[in-house]
Amino acid sequence: MKTSKNEPRAETRRAMPILCGADIELANFVASAEPACGTGYEASRALLAEIEGMPIRKDSHSLNSRWSAAPAVSRTGANTGKGVYFPASGWGYNLQDVARRFLPGNGGCAYIDLDHAELCIPEVLSALDHVASWHAMLRLMRGALDRANEGRPQDRRIKVLVNNSDGHGHSWGSHLNFLISRGTWDNIFFLKAHYLAYLASFQVSSILLTGQGKVGSENGRPRTPYQLSQRSDHMETLMGVQTTFRRPLVNARDEALSGRSTGDDPSAPARLHCIFHDSAMAHGSCLFRVGPMQLILALMESGKVNPRLILDDPLEALESFSHDPTLKATAKVITGQHLTVLELQSAFLDEVKRYAAQGMFEGVVPRFEQIIALWEDALNKFAEGDLMALAPRLDWVMKLMAIERAIDDNPSLDWDSPEIKMIDHLYSSLDDDGLYRAYEASGFTEQLVSPERIAYFIDNPPEDTRAWTRAMLLRRAKSGNVEVDGVDWDRITFKIRGRYAWPSYRAFEMANPLGFTRAAAEPVFESCMDFGDLLDGLESLGSEAALPSHAIEVN
Repeated sequence: MKTSKNEPRAETRRAMPILCGADIELANFVASAEPACGTGYEASRALLAEIEGMPIRKDSHSLNSRWSAAPAVSRTGANTGKGVYFPASGWGYNLQDVARRFLPGNGGCAYIDLDHAELCIPEVLSALDHVASWHAMLRLMRGALDRANEGRPQDRRIKVLVNNSDGHGHSWGSHLNFLISRGTWDNIFFLKAHYLAYLASFQVSSILLTGQGKVGSENGRPRTPYQLSQRSDHMETLMGVQTTFRRPLVNARDEALSGRSTGDDPSAPARLHCIFHDSAMAHGSCLFRVGPMQLILALMESGKVNPRLILDDPLEALESFSHDPTLKATAKVITGQHLTVLELQSAFLDEVKRYAAQGMFEGVVPRFEQIIALWEDALNKFAEGDLMALAPRLDWVMKLMAIERAIDDNPSLDWDSPEIKMIDHLYSSLDDDGLYRAYEASGFTEQLVSPERIAYFIDNPPEDTRAWTRAMLLRRAKSGNVEVDGVDWDRITFKIRGRYAWPSYRAFEMANPLGFTRAAAEPVFESCMDFGDLLDGLESLGSEAALPSHAIEVN
């Protein structure tokens, strides 16, 4: 049917499942050691040396070598985004993305970013699989920590914290990555200002469920004894491409990791790089970083953006909400109404529930009913003031409970005591002194995924994304006469030795993040013994690797 020139056209595009990835930096340092430039360099390299992955680069031997650095890093190796690093010989060296290695076990990867060991989970579709995959990566890091500390004297043990702030003005990232359409990405950053403000407002209100909690404030912010979010004091602008200075609420980095080019197709995949959230330990905080965000992005994919939920000043609201664990602080939305963080989160939940009843999330957000039920239950418990019931599920509440108990048991302590800041840091320690680990071992924490599911993701990739084929290709190459020359999320290059030892190079593209699943690719792996034939077979999948989707109408 033709439309007149003056008649609005309905644009039909595909809503793809909101796949999620994560790249998360850790604090790592050597105990009882304070050289001027920090100990992050030594600690991160010792940890990465204990993680097996591919490819192994020629410079991998340097992971345990001694280097010096300009004193522009904190004692925890904080990501300041500043400073020039030099090896002992004096030539310059870029410490971002050092020695990246992909894991044949689960398809994720590990590397070093500005002296932080960084863990990347394999791509997952389900928020619950995100929880399991993240805890699997933490178990891998715990094993690396134990091995790196073997033989070290007690005062030279390496420590690893799953947090985002050292309390001295430095912050490091806990980034999430969401698959959205190019059309929605363009709406957020180029075409529709209210999309950007809507997303920022949701993220600000989400700290109620996702914050890890922090003692004190930093980065020039007003003093507070305790706040919900570790990242909030370091957010300084609404939008930008940068990640290490003037950090934005909504990051505009445009790196799709889904092929060399996406063209102008509004349904083509794009990646929303989210640098906003805290690192998470509690299963509920892990889940709420991803599940509600998937649901909100699905609304945005279908054009369901309610401007009445947009904050007038998201950055000001973030500080107010984060600095008030009593949850009484309010912030103004553009209608002029003042809402608490609980009221604003509840309004976003009501939007999601309304469209869930219309079937909007079917085939787009896995297990959305369970996510919504957990989300609603948590907000109801906040409304009832039942923090004790929420402590096993949410990091900031669990940490607050531990600190208040310590103060109650020790009248000499107050919020300014260094012992209290120590509890703040030890909450996320991966060593035996970790408070979250102690709560978990005691059975106090709420387990949304089973220990068996976590253990599965240590040695197995997700079956419903391209991570499955990535992991299987790395395993096959490792066991055959094939060398992995380079790996990225959407491309692997192999060096294949021929009959007379002359090598040939072969690149395999995995542009579709939702393709090359186990169901699609396993028959090819089972039928092809020769590596070249295997790559031919995978490339021939063609339409079998197409994006699963359904049609939606966007006006």
